[in-house]
Amino acid sequence: MKALLLTALILGGAILSAVAQKKSTLMGNIVIGELIGRDDATREITIKYPGKEGPEIFSGILAADYRFKSEDGRVWQLTEIVPGMHIRVFYKSSNEKVSGQDKKVNKISRIDYLGKDEHSRLRNQLNVDSSMAIAPAEKDDLPATSPLKVYLAIGYSNVPEYLVESINRWNQKNGDSYGKLEVVSKLEQADISVVVARGADTMVMIFPAGPVNDGTSDIKGEWSQATSYLVVKDSGGLKVLWTKVIPVFSHANAGASPRSFEVLMAELGKRMKARSRNPKK
Repeated sequence: MKALLLTALILGGAILSAVAQKKSTLMGNIVIGELIGRDDATREITIKYPGKEGPEIFSGILAADYRFKSEDGRVWQLTEIVPGMHIRVFYKSSNEKVSGQDKKVNKISRIDYLGKDEHSRLRNQLNVDSSMAIAPAEKDDLPATSPLKVYLAIGYSNVPEYLVESINRWNQKNGDSYGKLEVVSKLEQADISVVVARGADTMVMIFPAGPVNDGTSDIKGEWSQATSYLVVKDSGGLKVLWTKVIPVFSHANAGASPRSFEVLMAELGKRMKARSRNPKK
């Protein structure tokens, strides 16, 4: 059990915040962002990524033995790296002589293709067209309707049941005070979508875990990451109210542990309580 908790802490520590997309991880230094430049002659790659005070620029040189692949395992060629791609690079920094002067050089050993843009994972989980416009919401308030219609788009087969049970408990305990939630079966019917997509831009490896006793037997599992979202619609497409990378423990007998998603229901409940108006059913 101690080893399991340690793994969870390590995995959680590897998660990047929603702002900083440049950090050291267990697998080395990484940068996550939009490819904005590639120089075939010098093998230099330039990336724009979210910094603490706005967009920042990272430049690095591709090592001779660099690897470039997508999350599905496809190996890409250098000529396929085009501006606009959402990528993650692994690099090491060192000081080298350049034109007779010491200069810090970032050597890139691996590039991972993460999608068309930072919202590709969300589009795939919602099963919407790749051209669907998605952007952060300017205001992160929930719609002030009751019941608030909720669409669940979840990448783990056993988790929707847990979320439905949690929503029922919310309605029984808090619905009269803060508004009720109603699960709907289609995206177009929803006021808000609760989305959980497998994987994360920050996930660089899966950690084996166990054996762990689930109350009846010892089981082996693994720690990975999922990306969760609260999303609303507007006339221009979809707006992301909130997103978070969640450490997920999963095993063959039960899929993902529902306890991994308590943070998701806690966030939804917090936002229901914070709504400026409280219309009742």
